[in-house]
Amino acid sequence: MISRLNSYVKGVESGDIITNKWVKLAVKRYLFDLTRDDIYFCKKSASRFIGFLESLSHFEGELAGQYIRLEPWQVFIFAQIYGWKWKDTGTRRFVHVYIEVPRKNGKTLVGAGAASYALCADSEGGAQVYCTATKKDQAMAAFRGARTFIEEQKSEAFKDGFKITLNPARIEYARAKSFMKPLSKDAGGKSTDGLNPHFILLDELHAWVDEGYYNVLISALGARVQPMMFGITTAGHSLTSIGRKHNNIVKSVLENHEEQQNDNYFGIIYSIDEGDDIESEESWKKANPNYGVSVRPRFMREQLELAKADPSIMREFKVKHLNIWMNQKSLWLDSSSWEACYDEEIDKEGLKGLRCYGGIDLAIVNDLSAFVLYFPEQDGLEKSCVLSFFWCCEEDIETRSRKDKVPYQSWADKGHIIVTSGNTTDHDKIAADIVDICQLYDVQAINYDRNYSEHVVRRLHDDEGLPMYSFAQTITHFSLPSQELERLVISGELNHFNHPILTWNAGNTIIYSDANGNIRPDKQKSEEKIDGIVAFIMALAFSIEAENSEDDDYSAFIM
Repeated sequence: MISRLNSYVKGVESGDIITNKWVKLAVKRYLFDLTRDDIYFCKKSASRFIGFLESLSHFEGELAGQYIRLEPWQVFIFAQIYGWKWKDTGTRRFVHVYIEVPRKNGKTLVGAGAASYALCADSEGGAQVYCTATKKDQAMAAFRGARTFIEEQKSEAFKDGFKITLNPARIEYARAKSFMKPLSKDAGGKSTDGLNPHFILLDELHAWVDEGYYNVLISALGARVQPMMFGITTAGHSLTSIGRKHNNIVKSVLENHEEQQNDNYFGIIYSIDEGDDIESEESWKKANPNYGVSVRPRFMREQLELAKADPSIMREFKVKHLNIWMNQKSLWLDSSSWEACYDEEIDKEGLKGLRCYGGIDLAIVNDLSAFVLYFPEQDGLEKSCVLSFFWCCEEDIETRSRKDKVPYQSWADKGHIIVTSGNTTDHDKIAADIVDICQLYDVQAINYDRNYSEHVVRRLHDDEGLPMYSFAQTITHFSLPSQELERLVISGELNHFNHPILTWNAGNTIIYSDANGNIRPDKQKSEEKIDGIVAFIMALAFSIEAENSEDDDYSAFIM
């Protein structure tokens, strides 16, 4: 076991094993931990778990019936989970485990194996083992994996130690007075009554959005000496899910491993790195540690070709096979299509004097305010363009940069944010800047949200004479321009000049769709700011009407 563990560590260190940033940091954490004097690596305990698992046999696929032989990455994971112990107590170090790995990488083997070990081989009398999920069907799927693990083993002596019932679903191990059962929120798993878990398998954490149910399970751990919450998942579509929160915890633990924060937490993430080519086989190897074993190169190529023809399939390819978190299933603008909407040959200076339409989305008190100008195709401009301007008060820039790790300060330093003084939105400054901006272009009309723009509108319209129009914030008014923005992005008929904040907004935008197929950006469901996209859509709304009308009186377009 130790030679296989060391071989993997050395392979990652040397680069012979192709992997990502997070796995490299996990190796660094392991090496750092070897230098500590408050914990120790128990080879016997690590070998015991790996020996247990490799005494069993596969129960599905082409390897069914053959004894398990763990892959190097699995040895690296399991050796640490079961090998690290506290020197002062001799108990296992890790209580929380989070493994994020794409589909087809032996996730069932990992989860079912750990649950089976907890039931019958972890030296815990009366162990209660739960296979949990938010939905009953998913909890049963995890439970069936562990059950089949036991049922299909070659050793009759091993199988004879268990009693398996289907209704209720339960596995008992009489020798240790232990049991395993499925548990889910929708099947009544809300109460901690009777729960004294030794091991909880948390399946597909990307789908867990209810913190209450998760906290119920956490609160039940206290009575055991070395309990374990074992989470395993692919990436997902919800950036507010329990899985995503654990993803962020793991990244923080790995990046700051020398500070020993969340020291009872083991986590590892297999994914591509930021900026990697999603069509590259090297990227696929980073995300899929079983590449060439259970993840076939031909399968990945076939999935990629399907994804190229359908944006929804591409989204699933990125999430489930490359482990890229992509907001929710209703994520709107495909990131690769958006990135392609940048034409370096178009000079912003060439837009001066050209016809355009504006949209304003103002912050109520603080944070970002946005002003966007949309330039449709016209004489002197072969591709539609959008210019974006953002404001934020200096105190909020400092707060968001420090607390939320959003690079507001860097954007401000590079001129992408116009900084205003104080700790609230400075509407006078914003209005003055918009006046200066509009003097450079042929601004036909500016749409605004009537709820929060009274002061700025009075200044721009009454004092400066700019053509300001109120835009009702309803789905019927948003739908057509939202669809037009989507069309522009997919077709590549847009240049956004690679503005980092507008790009960030685009990646944050979740849409709401009604029964009639109308769509609009949803600020409440979007995890982060989308002000620039909202302003862009309001600008597009006026452009669609005006560019298809022969009437120069835009008062008819007031909404």
